[in-house]
Amino acid sequence: MKDNALFGRHRSLCSQSILSAAILVLAILLATPFAGAQSTGGRIRGTVTDASGGAVAGATVTLINKATHATRNAQAGANGEYIFLEVPVGSYDIEVTAKGFKKHTLNGIGLNLNEVVNLDFTLQVGGTTEVVEVTGAAPLVDTTSTQLGAVVGERAISQLPLAQRDTYQLLQLQPGVQSQVGLDTVYGSDRAGVVSVNGGRGRDNNFTVNGGDGNDQFAGLPAIQPSPDAIAEFRVLTNTFDAEYGRNSGAVVNVVTKSGTNDFHGSTYEFFRNRSLNARGFFDTQKLDYLQNQFGATLGGPIKRDKTFFFASYEGNR
Repeated sequence: MKDNALFGRHRSLCSQSILSAAILVLAILLATPFAGAQSTGGRIRGTVTDASGGAVAGATVTLINKATHATRNAQAGANGEYIFLEVPVGSYDIEVTAKGFKKHTLNGIGLNLNEVVNLDFTLQVGGTTEVVEVTGAAPLVDTTSTQLGAVVGERAISQLPLAQRDTYQLLQLQPGVQSQVGLDTVYGSDRAGVVSVNGGRGRDNNFTVNGGDGNDQFAGLPAIQPSPDAIAEFRVLTNTFDAEYGRNSGAVVNVVTKSGTNDFHGSTYEFFRNRSLNARGFFDTQKLDYLQNQFGATLGGPIKRDKTFFFASYEGNR
């Protein structure tokens, strides 16, 4: 009798363990579609050839970040091809060296978020101490992608007027994007980022910040609204975007924040409005009460030059 009781208890524990394991596996499988991070940089690729068009296998391609002086190296393969993956946005210089050829340099290559830059190099025979320097290049066009969208850079973010400093208002600069503020009556119609893309609903868009999920899972709107002073740039894709994004049927908005460099840099700001600065509406008998303070600061710089950097941002709203 005692043995039967022990056996029954053991069987019950095994069943509980199997059930717990099954629930854990199911939870992981359900969470997987939402765990995939998006890219926070771009790619640079191309081929290295000689004057006759032959591949220069083993050529060393060096990528130098102009702001941080961080370097990355890639070796050209047997067919002369090289590639740099997940390159942070910014401006770069490129050096190509190979035994028996002159060193080739290309300066001032700009890389935007999720951009693929194709750069082919033709090396000239000569000593490695001789340098062929190129300071200007033709516009870089990605002919391998059919994605529709654009990059909104730091200059546009800092210079274009933004009501309440809502960076997501700049989404409306893209064709097919229309504001839904005040029209989408579910889950707060006055929230940032409520836009319709190509006739879709305002809750059908996918927002990421530095590659991580930036969505409000309940409302289907952006949960994070970084300060405009903290954003390096963002890319909005409105149609035919790659399968790596998926998830939502509307736009894909990928935001990347600023990074520290070898130089200390920062900013402070204050946006203030009150009744004295407000105007009386045409149909109003008196000025409406209005008081708003938006203030903040940013600071970035090196922790160890050419190695480690920091960037911090704070914004308050009263």
